[in-house]
Amino acid sequence: MKRILLGGLAVIGLLLAAAPALADVQWQVFELRRQQCFNSMNNFTPEQSIRGCSDLITMRSITGDGRAQAYKLRGDRYRELRDWEHALADYNQVIRMRGDHPGAYYRRSEVYLAQGEFDLAMADADRVINIVPDTPGGYRVRCEVRVARNVELDAARRDCDQALEINSIDTAALAARGVLNLRTGANQQAWADFDAAIFNGRRVAQTLYGRGIASLRLGRAREGRTDMVAAEQLQSEIEATFASYGVTPP
Repeated sequence: MKRILLGGLAVIGLLLAAAPALADVQWQVFELRRQQCFNSMNNFTPEQSIRGCSDLITMRSITGDGRAQAYKLRGDRYRELRDWEHALADYNQVIRMRGDHPGAYYRRSEVYLAQGEFDLAMADADRVINIVPDTPGGYRVRCEVRVARNVELDAARRDCDQALEINSIDTAALAARGVLNLRTGANQQAWADFDAAIFNGRRVAQTLYGRGIASLRLGRAREGRTDMVAAEQLQSEIEATFASYGVTPP
């Protein structure tokens, strides 16, 4: 009997000792998944971040707001990969959980814009402005939609200007306003907008090609051709895209 009692006490002792160790392991796993999902230091690939968010979503200990945020962040990673279907599914889930989530509406508007679903993009941009009128995203997307459609260009400029008043280095708004300036022949202002966008990290086909056209119009032929060649290497159809805006090289 004494041996059984001592043996039982030993087992209890082992369990008590193991419990903190198990809790510590669980915490380490949770913390790794959280870091992967948020990826605030950009230490993980989009695929690793998606895994981290997916694991967080399945954890019963996550609160409703925490789960909604994990869906939103996973959608952002899918958007980086241009996986529009999965990105939209995650943003839709966030909106079902929290219908007033401006970040989900904003990112969903960007996906709709990338897909050419302009009416849906505009509707979501309007929702963002209604929820958080002091942030630039909704105004900028509305500007981009109008630029892409080549309609209501005065309203587009007002929206881009509003976005840039809120955030002077919103690179997408700078690029969209650059297109508007090219259309009106304000070539120095166009060059300045595209150059500022590139300087602040938006070195993409649109900004390079736009700066190239502005440079050609300003008489800086060598500089302009260099930018346009670089843009066409990034996106072969960029010339046709600018032509759809009503903007062509001189």
